[in-house]
Amino acid sequence: MKNVLICLEQLNIGGIETFTITQVKALSRKKINCYILAKDGLLKEKISNNKYIHFLEFDFKLENNINFNKVKEIENIIISKKIDSIIIHQFPCIPYLLPVIFKLKIPYFAYLHSVVPKTCEWFMKTYDIYNVLFPLYFKNASKIIAITKSVQEENSHLFNIPKEKYIVLNNSLDFTEYKKKEKIILKYPFTNFLLISRLSKEKEVSINTAINFFKSYKEKYNSLAKLIIAGDGDIYNKLENQYSNDSIIFIGAVKDVAEVMNEADVVLGVDRCILESIASQKPSIICSYNGKLILVTPKNIKDATKENFTGNNIEENINELFSTSEKKLKEIINDNYNFIVKNLNIDDHILTTIEPFKLEDDLYSVFNNLNYYSDKIKKLEEENKKLYLRNQDCYKKINELEKKINGQNKHLSIIYRLVRKIKNRGGKSNGL
Repeated sequence: MKNVLICLEQLNIGGIETFTITQVKALSRKKINCYILAKDGLLKEKISNNKYIHFLEFDFKLENNINFNKVKEIENIIISKKIDSIIIHQFPCIPYLLPVIFKLKIPYFAYLHSVVPKTCEWFMKTYDIYNVLFPLYFKNASKIIAITKSVQEENSHLFNIPKEKYIVLNNSLDFTEYKKKEKIILKYPFTNFLLISRLSKEKEVSINTAINFFKSYKEKYNSLAKLIIAGDGDIYNKLENQYSNDSIIFIGAVKDVAEVMNEADVVLGVDRCILESIASQKPSIICSYNGKLILVTPKNIKDATKENFTGNNIEENINELFSTSEKKLKEIINDNYNFIVKNLNIDDHILTTIEPFKLEDDLYSVFNNLNYYSDKIKKLEEENKKLYLRNQDCYKKINELEKKINGQNKHLSIIYRLVRKIKNRGGKSNGL
């Protein structure tokens, strides 16, 4: 691996994006040229002034077709930059990359970042093209990198891929950016709460759980408490309209997560931001996707790591935050930090060797999946035929009704003339 192309949607704030920055910095320390292909964003500044990291602007639009003009653009980049391997972090990149990969036989790593169940099924249901692309993509990857074991098992079962194809690499950090503090300072009562999250629909339960916890804390323990919410997304305006006030403040996306965390007394969130909170040596509360509140402690951090700090596999224990002494809480924070330094260091979680590209698919799956489209077209044709026959039946009934109406109009016309005659006769007999 000398010249690697790293592909993702954009460089704004998010777990995948911050991991990518961490990853390329680690690769650059090994003198590997990293070309990031993505849409511009706040995190671009994080990779400036590094001679081994290069940014290439590209817009991976999520569409239900393959844009071959854009595919050609990527092909030209791969050839001109002498790309020898590719890392793909997000599914919208696949339609643009797979045709080039197959043509030029470039080996690639396929990352599985999403811990939301049935993410692949959603793509296949919403965008038909993924019913063909996903089996090819996963089967022909040099390795599939899953963020958790449960993610790996779901994908393996869905696409019937042997488990040997996968590597489970939990989220990790660059600890040159998270130095251990000489002294941990806790401020009682807690005043400054921080929630960092992508403000998106799939995280709405987690976000609401965090906000409701803060409101309860403010009412019971500290009326001066404030909650800073950092992040952006498609429900930003909805949440801001619903919750924004003097004590709940939305600040949008931030480019330096560590700096914002240093100002917080307690950090709330889910996924990678909890890992970053632990590295910042703060009391860290998982606000899970199913509404649980979990203080990360040495008792549960190993299990929390296994599920990427989603809290799915841990019991709620939020009362420990209030029942634990200051001394004990400092020990918890210190032990948590030591655990992630030992187990979640990026230098131990990157792959720098990749197997040559080998077409493992005999193309049977392609034709098999094309049958999906044939079946779908056949069903549509059958539905169209039914609609056509219904339309013909409707036209027939309309014609019959028109004939009846015309006949009735004729009868009404005759009756009308008769009435006129009767009226005229009656007028004459009265001398009118």
